Amino acid sequence: MSELSSLKILFIGNKEGDAQQLSWLVSNIKKPAMELNSVPDANAILNQRSHAGADAILLDIDNADTEDFETLGALRSVFQSTPVVVLTDREEDLGQLAIRNGAQDYLGRGQLTAASLARSLASAIERQKGQQAAPDTSPLLESATAVLNRLPMGVVLVTASAQVLFLNEKAKNILDRNDGLVLDNNRLCRASLPSENKRLGELLQSVLGTENGESADSDFAMSVTREEADTPLTVMVAPIGTGIAGKGAVLFVSDPSEAVELSIDAICGLYGLTPAEGRLALGLTNGHKLDDLAEEWNVSMHTVRSQLRQIFRKTDTSRQSELVKLILTGPAALKAAPVI
Repeated sequence: MSELSSLKILFIGNKEGDAQQLSWLVSNIKKPAMELNSVPDANAILNQRSHAGADAILLDIDNADTEDFETLGALRSVFQSTPVVVLTDREEDLGQLAIRNGAQDYLGRGQLTAASLARSLASAIERQKGQQAAPDTSPLLESATAVLNRLPMGVVLVTASAQVLFLNEKAKNILDRNDGLVLDNNRLCRASLPSENKRLGELLQSVLGTENGESADSDFAMSVTREEADTPLTVMVAPIGTGIAGKGAVLFVSDPSEAVELSIDAICGLYGLTPAEGRLALGLTNGHKLDDLAEEWNVSMHTVRSQLRQIFRKTDTSRQSELVKLILTGPAALKAAPVI
């Protein structure tokens, strides 16, 4: 670690006792020398886009409120070269969650000393410098997110305690309905019914305790009842590594009642269908019957049956179920939006 002669620290927090304690601790730090300034909230410095030349920001977070983590994200976005260290009472859960949301480090208020404060701030500044020198991976991360957003199912990355780390667009839409699966104020993904929420927790513990795929896939799947829909959500849980966060899991969530978002042009291009045949294939994939489609389009049953025979011939299928499976398991099931 390179030698740091002096540091300017900005503390953001509305507890007067914290500011006084930090001032006292800073006065006892001899090397590197530190200067502490404090503000009650981040709005002013974010609006002015100025933190008065601070080398590091110390942010008070004691709740998993969306607003707190939005503040953390805004600080990291506006002051990209300045590390943020989080001060919290809940270091085990909020500290790790803060790091996954952009903080360089966290400090537990109960174990706060002059030495730990100096060490954490100096280390955060050095790590930030190292990250700035490293190749920028943000375009790659943006592309990975764009790929996940094209999947026809919800993807929810969670910790072992079901705290959400990432949602793709489909999962966000499902959770925003607050029906069956919900995202609570602590950013925990849970099922609405207590019995099903207990089952979800058991699935997480089971999948994270299984080595080398010892259990069948069915052991990690469940249905989630909804009050506003006749069909339940389906959830599959799979283990996934989350680096410094330890073990985690990914929830794959599907809504069987939703129409499949497919492109007729993509279906036609993949299987050599005409636009009319592509429209019929899409209608069948979304669960519609031949006679209903014929009536909706004001064409005869003879016409739609003739189109279906051509579809079977071109796709090398012989039943509607085979055709639907072919389309839903093929690349047409991915959204046609460009990957960034």
